[in-house]
Amino acid sequence: MDNQLKLIFLIAALMGMTACQGVRFNTNLTPEMVVDKYQASQVVEYTAEEVYNHDSQMIGDVSAAYCQRVNTPPPNYSGIIEMLKYKVHKIGGNGIVVMECAKDNPYAACIAHLECRALAYEVNFS
Repeated sequence: MDNQLKLIFLIAALMGMTACQGVRFNTNLTPEMVVDKYQASQVVEYTAEEVYNHDSQMIGDVSAAYCQRVNTPPPNYSGIIEMLKYKVHKIGGNGIVVMECAKDNPYAACIAHLECRALAYEVNFS
């Protein structure tokens, strides 16, 4: 009985190892996307009051918009904020204050449209 159990285990292990041979995984995750997500995560969102309590300097304004078309997901606030943070990082900022967001329904060829404006800041943490 002990030899049969070993044989069954050996056959199962061999089948398990060969079953995944040639399997490919496709994803939309690219190295650029990982870098973009990391850069956006380095930007901190503040309120207007919070940013004034830090040693900060405004370096510009940014805006982002999303248009929902047929067969695309609806706009979401977190996706727009991530786009804004990415833009702030690209111009050298590390802080953001979202000023306003407007959701228009419908807008031109969009089923739904979300647009946000923000101020980019360079915040000194020392």
